[in-house]
Amino acid sequence: MKLNKNQAGLALGSISALGHFLWVIIVAIGSGQKLADLAHSIHFLTDRHVVHEVTLGTAILGVVLALALGYITGWVFACLWNLFAKR
Repeated sequence: MKLNKNQAGLALGSISALGHFLWVIIVAIGSGQKLADLAHSIHFLTDRHVVHEVTLGTAILGVVLALALGYITGWVFACLWNLFAKR
């Protein structure tokens, strides 16, 4: 089975962007620090990261970067899948 590189890129990019958009919403409603603290505690980590306020510019930039990097990752995955599927 051959994967379509563009479809794989769009699928992973969309999932990545959606995940980041949800994180922006969580931070905007004031629950980001609690979630970050929980994530650290369940992984036995003690370093403390501070979650800052959301700004529109950083929110948009983060979602766009997540979309772009997700697309690239999905595209590369499909290329590798197609390469190895030939064997």
